[in-house]
Amino acid sequence: MERIRRRITDILPGSTGAWVMVLVTIFLELCLIFLLLALDVLPGLYLGIAAVVMGGIDVLILFLFSGKKKKKGKQIAAWIVSGIMLVVMGAGIFYLYNTLDTLSKISGGGSSDYDGEPFNLLVSGIDSREDISDDFARSDVNMIVTVNPQTKTILLTSMPRDSYVPLHMNGEMDKLTHTGVYGIDETINTIQDWLNVKIDYYARVDFNMFVNLVDAVGGVRVYNDQDFYSHPKGWHYTKGWHNMEGRYALWFVRERKSFEDKDEKRIRNQQKVVKALIKKITSSKTLMMNYTDILGAVEANMETDMSRSEISGLARMQIADMSPWTIKQQCVDGEDAEMGTWSMGPNRPLFVSIPDEESVKKVTTTINRTLNPGEED
Repeated sequence: MERIRRRITDILPGSTGAWVMVLVTIFLELCLIFLLLALDVLPGLYLGIAAVVMGGIDVLILFLFSGKKKKKGKQIAAWIVSGIMLVVMGAGIFYLYNTLDTLSKISGGGSSDYDGEPFNLLVSGIDSREDISDDFARSDVNMIVTVNPQTKTILLTSMPRDSYVPLHMNGEMDKLTHTGVYGIDETINTIQDWLNVKIDYYARVDFNMFVNLVDAVGGVRVYNDQDFYSHPKGWHYTKGWHNMEGRYALWFVRERKSFEDKDEKRIRNQQKVVKALIKKITSSKTLMMNYTDILGAVEANMETDMSRSEISGLARMQIADMSPWTIKQQCVDGEDAEMGTWSMGPNRPLFVSIPDEESVKKVTTTINRTLNPGEED
């Protein structure tokens, strides 16, 4: 028994300070693991690897601190390794806590887990420049993002802001952009009635979020097929590829006066930038390295009814599966006209876009095929 006792003594830290360092390190590791489990972003394999690595480092620290006889080099190495671990654990805990806090701020209520099924997300870009909580701002950008994780396909469906459609609340004709004045639910329900598709989630965003998000992923690379100057900034966009930071991407997607087909061209440019942004975000390297930056970029300037668990589930799925997504694009076509609207009155004709019925049918069919590729129309 005495031999066993001495053996155990030899492998344990030989001083009170060393014991404190080991126990603090283990405590921080447990906090980190708890936050990783709460965040639920890393796949189980990655969590297992992290636990094994931390366990291995703990064994190394114990070995370096062990024994009654203190070897100076060994003791110095022990304190250096322990110090590095404390810094890493502290940074990791700070990173994960902020991530959880941000997710709680931007996500909707509830704790539903993402089940891996295809879904439609409505991205509603509002014209508010200062406060995303403005529930009654015009919906200037309306895009349905159809996501099918099973086929790794994303479909972007844009609807002109001036689309002349019947309001859900009363059936009266108005511009799609004006539905935002009556709240996000009116925008969602009006689009569901019009296109005969179900909107599963929404995300309300503003200009600031767009700029911050592009910057958070390190900018986007976009091809510009027409030389033009932006209004009112006067920035010159030459024909060809551009690496755009946030503000230049915003001026690019907002421009319409420089183009003959105005809003149609603006929609195509919006889709180009959104496509490039999605590719950047869904890159496993970008997602893992910039996850907190991405969430921080949208924290104050986005609202969504997706739960924290659903957002985490999507991130976990993408991190586990390194394969790229196929991103497709489409748009509702329309004919320019001037008509009275419910919100502004029948005697005040406004510019509108009368949706082409064949285009609407094609858009609806493509959305449904993306959601359920094996089903017949």
